[in-house]
Amino acid sequence: MPRARQAIPPLDTPHKCRFCQKGFTEASRVRLHVKNTPDCRHCWESLIASYSRLDVEGGVTWPDAMQGNGSAFAHAGPSTQNGPYRDVEMADAEMLPPAPIPDAFMNPVESTFVNEGQHSGSMEGDLPLSPEGDFTRVVEEYPREVSEVHGEGLTLFEQWRKEELETGQSRWAPFQSEDEWDLVSWMGRNLGHNQIEEFLKLRTVQGCDLSVGSKYTFFQKVDALPVTQNWLYTDVKVVGDLKGEDGKPMTERLELWRRDPLECVRELIGNPEFRESMKYTPEKVFADMGQNVRIYDEMWTGEWWWHKQEELPADATIAPIILASDKTKLTQFCGDQTAWPVYLSIGNIAKATRRQVSTRATVLVGYIPVSKLECFAKGPNGSNRALASYRLFHRCMRKILEPLIEAGKSGVEMLCADGRFRKVYPILAAYVADHPEQCLVVNVKENCCPKGKVQPGERGELSECVLRKVDEVIEALNKHKKGESDEAVFEASGLRPVYNPFWKDFPHCDMFDSISPDILHQLHKGVFKDHLMAWLTRLLTEEEIDRRFKAIPQMPGLRYFKKGISGVSQWTGKEHKEMQKVVVAMLSGAVSAEVHTDVTLERLREALEAFHANKEVFVRLGIREHFNIPKLHSLLHYLEYIRSRGCLDGFNTELSERLHIDFAKEGFRAGNHHDYVACMIIWLVRQEKIHLRERYLDWLFRQEHEEDPQHSSEDDTIPVEVRAEPTTPQTDVAFVEEEDNDNEEGDDNGDNDKDIRVHRTSSSHRGPQLTGVTVTAYRRDLSTIPRHILAKKCAFLRRDAQHLKTYHGASQFHEAIPTWLTRYDVYRQVKILRPWNPITGDTLVYDRIRAIPEVPAAGRKAAVPSAFDTALIVENRELYEDAPAGSLIGLRAARVRVIFKTPPQFLLLGCRQEILAYVEWYTPFTRIDHAVHMYYVARSTRHNVPNASIVPVQDIIAPCHLIPRCNQKIDPSWSSENVLECATHFYVNPYISIDTFSTSGLYTKYS
Repeated sequence: MPRARQAIPPLDTPHKCRFCQKGFTEASRVRLHVKNTPDCRHCWESLIASYSRLDVEGGVTWPDAMQGNGSAFAHAGPSTQNGPYRDVEMADAEMLPPAPIPDAFMNPVESTFVNEGQHSGSMEGDLPLSPEGDFTRVVEEYPREVSEVHGEGLTLFEQWRKEELETGQSRWAPFQSEDEWDLVSWMGRNLGHNQIEEFLKLRTVQGCDLSVGSKYTFFQKVDALPVTQNWLYTDVKVVGDLKGEDGKPMTERLELWRRDPLECVRELIGNPEFRESMKYTPEKVFADMGQNVRIYDEMWTGEWWWHKQEELPADATIAPIILASDKTKLTQFCGDQTAWPVYLSIGNIAKATRRQVSTRATVLVGYIPVSKLECFAKGPNGSNRALASYRLFHRCMRKILEPLIEAGKSGVEMLCADGRFRKVYPILAAYVADHPEQCLVVNVKENCCPKGKVQPGERGELSECVLRKVDEVIEALNKHKKGESDEAVFEASGLRPVYNPFWKDFPHCDMFDSISPDILHQLHKGVFKDHLMAWLTRLLTEEEIDRRFKAIPQMPGLRYFKKGISGVSQWTGKEHKEMQKVVVAMLSGAVSAEVHTDVTLERLREALEAFHANKEVFVRLGIREHFNIPKLHSLLHYLEYIRSRGCLDGFNTELSERLHIDFAKEGFRAGNHHDYVACMIIWLVRQEKIHLRERYLDWLFRQEHEEDPQHSSEDDTIPVEVRAEPTTPQTDVAFVEEEDNDNEEGDDNGDNDKDIRVHRTSSSHRGPQLTGVTVTAYRRDLSTIPRHILAKKCAFLRRDAQHLKTYHGASQFHEAIPTWLTRYDVYRQVKILRPWNPITGDTLVYDRIRAIPEVPAAGRKAAVPSAFDTALIVENRELYEDAPAGSLIGLRAARVRVIFKTPPQFLLLGCRQEILAYVEWYTPFTRIDHAVHMYYVARSTRHNVPNASIVPVQDIIAPCHLIPRCNQKIDPSWSSENVLECATHFYVNPYISIDTFSTSGLYTKYS
């Protein structure tokens, strides 16, 4: 009868034998017990044997496919009678679990270990992935019919196409041809006014017979292009409390530029380009057929939309309004020109589409005027002017958003992206801003929580924060305005005396609940950079932190801080994210997930509770005196907001920060800086016209291809072209037309190779016993995409074994091959297709595994250090293929030293043409550091030499990032170039990407 699964006991339990559970007072007695007890000794030997390759006798092994009939090659290296893996010492007996087959990469503390022949499935709450990589969503539809269709019509692009067919007008009008349109659109996007004039005056350009010959005619034709809506101008008169020389109150005239937000909603919800990413009804999504684990990703999967639908008529279609605003400086070195853009999007559009700036799924709806308001007296600490600026903000926001009030009450008929009319109710659902602007929006002081009633002195505690209620706040403001409230009570409430907040009359809107968490400023910059890293720097010293960052091994796509972090003067969200990928493992020993489910949210709550339970250590060490930090308190609201409105990556200020470039800074730079807001509006309108025409032409081409399949390309579904030579099904390796010298400078700060958009095929069916539930299975279509890519031409030709030993560090390479086979063609790297992960969307990425020797200095060019990456490699193919998705069963970490082509002499011996890799193994995934919940490994050796093998390149599954495991002080001689050689133990870093962190992505097997 098989033995029951046992979880790994914590390390602070009494010393026990992991095989018979007998307790001992000292660890040394456990080792003696295992050595002298036959049953436990047998279990120990079985444990070691379970990791050995079945055909291994020596120090270096060849893959089965290369051994032919078994007599062509003799195994090299000394044999051992006690099993080949002498890297696992008896001293580790107490550290190992009863059966060493790790079930998941993440959360090793919760992983279970099973006997041979047993394989556990995915952890409860993980997204269900089959071995073929399918992803299933169990969807519970809204219980009654909503979003009623009132008819059908033509979308904007369909109307334009109809008019062109009826009138015979050219699609390129008012330009002569496609070539002229391409040139004009490029000039409009990339050249300023004076540059356009200079470009058109070039004799080469004048010889092209263009219909635009000057800047004037260029803009005249661009202005003739259609646009969906125009900008509106409103004079805003502000009367101050100071009096002028004439004795009258001083006034200031401001300009408010805005667009009709209702028309912006109509444009977004009716855009045919968003048809496939548009949703009109709420739903509940589950990760299992039993509907026990809820998934929260898109806005329509949250509780807010589901409950809000109950308040509206049966035919209502909700358009959740997402607003964002952020003041930004337009000048860099001089001047004080500032813009305050307001952006709008709708939650009907999938968040992956909203986050892409190029899709224009978030639109600019207005500019709030910025003024110093010198017509007001400064007052104590500038309070008068500050209060006037708060009131001006709400006055302008109300003017901008006023059309949404009546539309939210009674609904508006709109043509949607699918060509159907629906009655749309635009309801303010989310407001994205940083903390100061959040407080400005909800009309509270900045030392208060913008959502709840928690007192300033209690923000550092893990206590409930009751949300403010709109009715109570409006009542308190009215009483204060009339002088009916106690001033001390009003001050204690944290409210500002702005008596007419813009959201006061918005229907179905709770502004305090609508304020979204700000991942960029609250987490990346706030809690992590401004607070946590500052505390750790005080604790470890700046020099020690820098040394640890400099000793992080390099990896393609990972930012490497070559000089540490203390010298970085300008931080962005990207640097914060790169630091977070390595900080947990980096700091261990220094002192004595884009989808959420119910399970992941529970883990998030547990992590927050764990922080608050242990935060006093910073007080005891003199790092902090208190934790009354607004950004730290804001983390309490994350769980409820995710359940209410979906995953937070759809409500991030990173998008508005990026939109400032397109909708503010570029327009400012294109103008003459005089009356700059009006100039920016003109520039934006012209950009919008060009972009709208480009979208229409792209849509028209797609429509014509669908109507006439003979003109469509077979590769339309994969925009990235990969020219692969025909390969056998066994290899699945492609050779592309490129030189194998990518990244010769060793730059590891960039992203990995080009993303590939893969269309998913889906099939839906209603469960026979689940009323109103749809089960949708998504399958990746990878049939035309190679999984491993190498260059056609090897970078290094005819290298002998001694060269590989000297420059690649392949010390055991010569033991594996007969001495008369002396020359090998060597590659620099292999690109591996990252398995599809439903959490990260439909984009597939190639990761790079490098095996590049050092490039010596030459002249002014500095030396480039070697790069031998670590990777996950199939050690036991049978176990790996039978293991559940997302498992480490059958896999092991290794360092790739050489990637080479099978020598021609092998073909004479009956061997298949293969691309091979010489790898040096690390120890199996059996040991865990419970302090950081990470596996740790060491270099595997046999008789004091590296434990190495030669494997097919197809066995390289994915990158594996290792971080040195060190004590309180790191060795100052360690660097990213030598740390994998110098350190002895390494953490397996699961935070390097969302794929590794989500467990069921990176290690999903190919079908």
